[in-house]
Amino acid sequence: MKIFKYAILCFFIFLVSHSLANQIKSNTGLNFDDFSIETKTKIKNANFAYHYLVKVYGCGGGAICGEIRNLLSNKIIGLPNAYLIEDENGENGFSIEYHLNSSLIIISGIIADPDENESKEGYKKRYYNFINNRLELISLSKE
Repeated sequence: MKIFKYAILCFFIFLVSHSLANQIKSNTGLNFDDFSIETKTKIKNANFAYHYLVKVYGCGGGAICGEIRNLLSNKIIGLPNAYLIEDENGENGFSIEYHLNSSLIIISGIIADPDENESKEGYKKRYYNFINNRLELISLSKE
C-alpha cells in the first residue's frame, strides 16, 4: 500500500512539474512582434535627414532621453536634454517630430533637469536645425 501511495504521489508531482515546465516554455517562447509599438522609428532604416536614425527611450525617473545616430559613420549625438514623460497632472506629454527629408526636429515637453540658465516655466516647444552633427536651437515657444 505504501508503494502504491508513493507511486501516486510521484505521478502527481511529475504531472504538476510537467505542466509548469510547459507554462515556462510557452512564456519564454514570446515573440517580439507580439509586443510591437506604433512608432516612426525603424531601427535598420533612416528616419531623419536621409541618413540619420532618431531614437528615444526611457532613461529613468519618469524621463525620456534620445539620440541621433549617423547610419553612415555610426556616430551618436544625444538630444540636448532629458524630458519628463508628462507633467504632474498626466498632461503635457513629451513629443518629438522629425521627417526623413528634413533637418528640422521639433521637441515638445518639460525639461527633466533644467540648469540655472534654463527657464523653469514648464512645457515648451523647441525647434532645432540639425547641422554638422549638432542641434542648433532655432526657436522656443511656450504652449
